[in-house]
Amino acid sequence: MNPTLLVGIDIGTQGAKAVVIDDMGHVVSSADVSYSFESPQPGWCEQSPSLWWESVIACLHRLWKNGVDPADIRAVGATGQMHSLVILDERNQPIRPAILWNDGRTLKECGEIEEIIGADRLFTTTRNPILPGFTAPKLLWLKNNEPHQYSRIKKVLMPKDYLVHELTGEFSADVTDASGTCLLDVQKREWAWDIIKDLGFSSEWFPPVSESQEVVGTIGETASRVTGLPIGIPVVAGAGDNAAAALGNGIITERKGSISIGTSGTVFVPLNELPDLARDQAGTLHLFCHCLPGMWHAMGTTLSAGMSLRWLRDTFEKENYDDLLDGVEQVEAGADGLLFFPYLNGERSPLNNPRAKGVFFGLTYGHHRKSMARAVIEGVCYSLRDVLDMMEKAGIEVADWTVTGGAIKNPIWTKVLADVYQQHLQVHVEREGPAYGVSILAGLGNGVWKAVTDLPMLDQVANRITCNRENQHVYDAQFARYQSIAQAMNPLF
Repeated sequence: MNPTLLVGIDIGTQGAKAVVIDDMGHVVSSADVSYSFESPQPGWCEQSPSLWWESVIACLHRLWKNGVDPADIRAVGATGQMHSLVILDERNQPIRPAILWNDGRTLKECGEIEEIIGADRLFTTTRNPILPGFTAPKLLWLKNNEPHQYSRIKKVLMPKDYLVHELTGEFSADVTDASGTCLLDVQKREWAWDIIKDLGFSSEWFPPVSESQEVVGTIGETASRVTGLPIGIPVVAGAGDNAAAALGNGIITERKGSISIGTSGTVFVPLNELPDLARDQAGTLHLFCHCLPGMWHAMGTTLSAGMSLRWLRDTFEKENYDDLLDGVEQVEAGADGLLFFPYLNGERSPLNNPRAKGVFFGLTYGHHRKSMARAVIEGVCYSLRDVLDMMEKAGIEVADWTVTGGAIKNPIWTKVLADVYQQHLQVHVEREGPAYGVSILAGLGNGVWKAVTDLPMLDQVANRITCNRENQHVYDAQFARYQSIAQAMNPLF
């Protein structure tokens, strides 16, 4: 009997990844391709959708070269960076490079949307504040600044929806990604057509919204020819990267949370129902649909997490992270008083300031490369603790934490995070982030598993990262400094 294999594909900010799992949830093979984004002006971030598609094709061919037989693939799922705007013309071709989630050009448009819709009405429907990284203000920015391109729009997609279209020829959206547009009625899990109309957007631009595990199409002839995937196998709607990663790590019940450190950093907590929060209480807390039907999640994001360390690596001209982090464990907790604020391209949670800038605070002659590397890691962890602090003030409690993302490859990251949070953390080494989670959605959609309770991988034992209680005093004091200095600096940006 031929094996049952599932493919999950992730369009990330720094690269594409494809993962193949079997019906027991074990990773059979994986492949990835790295790329970068463009910054045509300070604070702008863009990527070409064709770059994603070419990278996905390359990933899939590497899988086949690694020995995976495409004839054994039973279903495909796609995930990717959220909020990034892809616009297609009447020939279903991208009109311009995608404006990414970490692009900060739309502060003015956020204010316009609040004036048109009303901040309270917008929050009541979408359950989110309007933030520069979200999709709606990007569309309004195009209307204000590139009217010729805006007039050509026939379809509005998220990155993974663009991939689904390339694979199947169908247009689709899912509830998780659509939540991040600020154009979805998050409670009803459908487009907020009245808000779309009042903003002057065409309803024809937006594809049907599906639950993440719903089959929305099958592999077409052209896609099969260039990718090697068999014609006719089902493709599910998929999910935004954070929701997919959470599913892959078993974050599917209340009081369990995940912390992801990739290009960005996120704190993710599932919810059985949306909390009854006033707009002022919610602040910059994200309230989105979960990738499982009938569930939601709370989330907060720091924009430059792993990207901060990559910046430092490139600045010191190190070939790899091991060279950059060599000797960092010798620097004591607190980085000799040095603080780093990871606002290299603005910040979202909880500051909500696209004009914020990265800062080293407290530099002395005694600091060096190792001090700065330790301070960057600690600064990202303080930023993520700032998100947790925001959640706790909103009444959201978590008992168990799992950490995921590229940071789990380096024990320094996870150890510092555990100490800063003063929480024991779980790590599932085999679960390779969003691509792994969306391969599970592909299996649920194709009937490999009937329900999430049938997933065998949820019983896998996780590695445990223990926190050092002796560091609590240092990190509590540094975090208090971090918060007070961040609040003092924010108006200056």
